[in-house]
Amino acid sequence: MEEKHLIPAGEFCQHYQVESSFISSLQEYGLIELQIVEEQQFIYVERLPDLEKYIHLHYDLNINMEGIDAISHLLERFTSLYNEMAALRNRLKIYE
Repeated sequence: MEEKHLIPAGEFCQHYQVESSFISSLQEYGLIELQIVEEQQFIYVERLPDLEKYIHLHYDLNINMEGIDAISHLLERFTSLYNEMAALRNRLKIYE
């Protein structure tokens, strides 16, 4: 794995002014995956939009980890259903 796609978790926490325990809690709930390189934790760059969303939910809206987990699951399910609906609409256009 190329390290240019990773951000040190400590730098992320410092930049966003969040506690490192928040990142650990997200990992425990399976909401993010951390990469460990030479005993240091790194965050995948692709997950930054999700992390920003979780920060907003937790710190601005005071939603606990269980709530964030439920919201994340519902958003994933919604996206999946939306994509399925779009695919079905495209298939129906053949018959119009």
